[in-house]
Amino acid sequence: MLINLKTVHKPAALADAVKLLAAPGVYPLYGGVALQRRSSPAVEEAVNLEQLGLDTAQDGENALVLGTMLTLEKARQACLARADEHPEARALAALLAAEQPETLRNTMTLGDLLVERDPQSLVLTLLLALGAVIERADVAVLLTTSSFLSVNEDVARYLLTGLRVPYGSPGGAIAWEKVARTPADAPIVGAVARVQAGADGGRFSALALCGVAPVPVGQPEVVRAYDETGDVDAALAHLELDPPDDHWGSRAYRAEMARVTARRALLRATNDAR
Repeated sequence: MLINLKTVHKPAALADAVKLLAAPGVYPLYGGVALQRRSSPAVEEAVNLEQLGLDTAQDGENALVLGTMLTLEKARQACLARADEHPEARALAALLAAEQPETLRNTMTLGDLLVERDPQSLVLTLLLALGAVIERADVAVLLTTSSFLSVNEDVARYLLTGLRVPYGSPGGAIAWEKVARTPADAPIVGAVARVQAGADGGRFSALALCGVAPVPVGQPEVVRAYDETGDVDAALAHLELDPPDDHWGSRAYRAEMARVTARRALLRATNDAR
């Protein structure tokens, strides 16, 4: 409940939204889910983004561009339409369906999902592994998913307009693994790996983990070692983890499950890549 919300603006132009959001206490209203669940007393005014044309999905330059006002279900449908040709779209569609029930997918938007920065989100973990880029209009910059997740400020005030999901080269593969209380639950620890085979027989990999830090995190040193040596166990010695210690799992348990899920995801993606 937003106890201090007094005004909701509904601008017809992006420039007007940017101006409104420059004032303190003003937050963008993507779909409402993120702000309502957060229930922050700092929210005094909200900017409804419905009239700004941010609910489209289109193919850009070797990427799928999704507006932040798309509901998760519409984003999933856009990905399904491209799933046969692009494994990135197929993976995103699958994880969107697995992460949120259909009722919530029809109300929650991509903007909501991004600004919540859920540390257990496999969707965000996938976006990290894919090198997805987020468009931010209030300061006219492009943010890598990694930089967006790691910024130390209130991202709920950011005006995010689009998500660019790059398509990989043909023959690439994506795999994910998780450890959870039940198969339908959010992961206690999860891993997403992407592997693309190079023309010279080498590989180009990416690995990201969730449940081992305050936000999902990439593992560039692991993939650097893996691509150089092909030795997955030696590469996993480079894992950088700061797992919590809570009722879902101890720090030691999460660290061990990170190794297990990362290993499985990397090997499965490697086997599937061609």
